[in-house]
Amino acid sequence: MIKTIITSLIFIILSSSSSIAQKDNVLFSIDGEKVYSSEFSRIYEKNLSLVNEPSQKDVANYLDLYVNYKLKLKEAYDLKMDTIPSYIREFTKYKNQLIQPYLKDESTKTDLIKEAYDRLQKEVNASHILVKINKNALPKDTLLAFTKISNVRKEIVEGADFEFVAKKTSQDPSVKRNAGNLGYFTVFQMVYPFETAAYSTPVGEVSKPFRTRFGYHIVKVNDSRAAKGEVEVAHIMLKGDVVKNKTQIDNIKEQLDAGVDFSALAKRYSQDGGSSKKGGKLPKFGSGRMVKSFEEMAFSLNNTGDISAPFKTKFGWHIIKLIKKYPIESFDQTQEMLKKKVEQGQRAKIIGNSVVNKLMKEYEITVIENLLDEFKKEEWASNKTLSSHTPFLILNAVKSIPVNSYYQFLSSRKANTNPKLLKEFKEKEVLNYYKEKLPTKFPELGYTLIEYEEGLLLFDLMQKRIWEKAEKDSLGLANYFQNNRQLYQWNERVNAIIVACSNEKDANTATKLLQNNVSSNEIEKQLKTNKLVDIKEGLFEKTDILFPKQFNFEKGVSDIFSVDDQFIIIKIDTLLDKVPKELEETRGKVISDYQDYIEKAWVNELKNRYPVKIKKRSLKKLNKKYQ
Repeated sequence: MIKTIITSLIFIILSSSSSIAQKDNVLFSIDGEKVYSSEFSRIYEKNLSLVNEPSQKDVANYLDLYVNYKLKLKEAYDLKMDTIPSYIREFTKYKNQLIQPYLKDESTKTDLIKEAYDRLQKEVNASHILVKINKNALPKDTLLAFTKISNVRKEIVEGADFEFVAKKTSQDPSVKRNAGNLGYFTVFQMVYPFETAAYSTPVGEVSKPFRTRFGYHIVKVNDSRAAKGEVEVAHIMLKGDVVKNKTQIDNIKEQLDAGVDFSALAKRYSQDGGSSKKGGKLPKFGSGRMVKSFEEMAFSLNNTGDISAPFKTKFGWHIIKLIKKYPIESFDQTQEMLKKKVEQGQRAKIIGNSVVNKLMKEYEITVIENLLDEFKKEEWASNKTLSSHTPFLILNAVKSIPVNSYYQFLSSRKANTNPKLLKEFKEKEVLNYYKEKLPTKFPELGYTLIEYEEGLLLFDLMQKRIWEKAEKDSLGLANYFQNNRQLYQWNERVNAIIVACSNEKDANTATKLLQNNVSSNEIEKQLKTNKLVDIKEGLFEKTDILFPKQFNFEKGVSDIFSVDDQFIIIKIDTLLDKVPKELEETRGKVISDYQDYIEKAWVNELKNRYPVKIKKRSLKKLNKKYQ
């Protein structure tokens, strides 16, 4: 089976398509379907370095393998295996993964990475006011929210106190305790539109209203400072604000001043269950991750090993020890991290949208206006013309989108047409058209997609016709085994114990134990203090690599052999001649051979069903080219 799978997998990466191949010399045809020399050459050259067997590097032999591959594909397509839902799902999933890099605007991504690094240099302290919007809000509700936040901003700009207005109007639940002040933060710590508004608004000013997934906001920037980077500390914490805790934390500080180990005291006294077992050590953190007083104390320590005075937060009393400070690294050092965050976060949508925006400008898009007018009528949903295949949208004068596509699009949104929905529909169809054209625009992508398409088809076909049949056809397997028993023989074997030691002392001990007929289990127990002793017992063929080359197969305990820094002793109890194997002793090998047998018979059947014609002149040219 392994051999069959390897052979098949080679061809999973070998296939191409005559629709992509340059139509030059016909190399061969299968039932009239042509395959061209250029296709074969591209595949042969691509895989030449992957083929180890010299016979497969020979053009004629390689061509024979390739013809067989194409015959199997012909069978798969004739069986319409490419229409099976499970196959379509698998291929679509792979295709969507493969085209993702082509749906991203690299220049926009680069700009966003640079922007993120610039923002990483700075921390912003900002306050905000939020007016929430439900994600399914109607247009009128969205307008009401925008009007409300605009009036709130007008009130503040005209002199009202921001904190007072925030407590009165903001729908952010945290406003009751922070009056809208979010403290210091840096890049990636807020949703992207919020981050952008905060970094774009001058200190002391209030931003214009902007929207996030939570609703409409305004932001007031209170301060801006150079980023502190990150800090790593350990701490000792006593929970709560009681007199005995103050006395105890002072006592702990006295012990630290006297030189007692911080880690030991943290394990003994700290009531932070998550860190006490680690000697008080916390994960490194930057601005905005800890309560303000804890963060300020951590960053105020300057030298590794510095220990703070006891101080209080809302959680209790703390003492901090500085482990290490991490300043902002260079762009080259942070670029890969920034790239991953840009590609995985909200910015990824911006990258994708930038591709669509470029395509909208690049493509010629024509809407059939009289059909669009029909969608503006109240009774559009009952208009049969709108559920037909009449062209509605024309892309680049070649791609026609039927009107029923827009009909279904609007029906799914339960809405009449409007400019926003029409734009969304255009963008969707433009992107779909771009995806369709990708294999032509980027030939290597096209080759890869076809290779996977055909490889997946072949895998499913081989599974059905060869692998499952060989494993489930018990009678056929048994008959094949009986007809070919001469192929499945045990070589001369020995019943032996093989002991391998890392030093000669253990080898001498093992030799004495073997001579006294001590069992392998008992030998292992007596030498268990040395983990570098390996003991194997059972039937071994004389050709087994476990036996030293100079070993003579005789009953009894051998001398000690020194091989590759190991000391080997062998005890042989019995010697066995060559005997035929039983099916269960070699089932895996028999199944593999039976698969080869079935496959060869199947390929001969395919050749009879689908005539193969090789163009000798084209083959001669290829032989000359690769000789």
